[in-house]
Amino acid sequence: MARILAVSSQVAYGPVGNSAAVPALQARGHEVLAVPTVTLSNHPGHGAPAGFRTEPSDLAAILRRLETLGVLGRCSAVMTGYFATPEQVEITARTIRSMKAANSGLYVLVDPVIGDGDRLYVPQAVAEAIRDHLVPLADCLTPNRFELEWLSGLRAGTIEAGVAAARRLPVPEVLATSIPAGEGKLATLAIAADTVSSSVTPLRPTVPHGTGDFLAGLYLAERLAHPPAEALPATMLILRDAIEASAGSTVLDIAGTLHSWGNFRL
Repeated sequence: MARILAVSSQVAYGPVGNSAAVPALQARGHEVLAVPTVTLSNHPGHGAPAGFRTEPSDLAAILRRLETLGVLGRCSAVMTGYFATPEQVEITARTIRSMKAANSGLYVLVDPVIGDGDRLYVPQAVAEAIRDHLVPLADCLTPNRFELEWLSGLRAGTIEAGVAAARRLPVPEVLATSIPAGEGKLATLAIAADTVSSSVTPLRPTVPHGTGDFLAGLYLAERLAHPPAEALPATMLILRDAIEASAGSTVLDIAGTLHSWGNFRL
């Protein structure tokens, strides 16, 4: 199993960010070095949270100490998600560049958590920092439709358009979510150098917070062992089960799903 550095948000209640992605990775037996960019009581969708952001100087100190301990040099992958400031992005990008220099086989998955529903929900400077500093380091990018359009400058209103937008990005692999696939349907697309795999699901009026973070963790856990065409269906199977288990709730129910998935093998 792999050791993975995961830099994203952390919440106490209602799994989002690392609180959703890390359990998905651990269910596969991976060791995760989880570094929070913010620590909150809950996702803002559940009401105003209490908590604090990790100051850039503290984030830099944490990552430097992990490097000094020698644990970053033994990582097989890095996963990034939510950032609160552009300085956090730049610090994380410097760390990843250093890790890549020492390990050419390092797999970097960037979940560009910048917006949804046709708007940015992070400051413009944070979105631009992710685009400019992290996207070029990514081996895999996991944008939703809005993020794909914002990063590529192209519309992604159909599967074909989504593939074209993904091909515009300077990334060898894209896992694009929430791509329209006909009336009442959405597609998740795994787009690699010369292959495209898709999973089409019914459009749901609402899904719990953290679904995208959970999907990114699931996909990385599968992707470290399987090519995209195999990783995608396994990911979507578990995601579907978690969404169904969470019906009627704004909180993603992943505990029972992951208990079963931890023993699941393709």
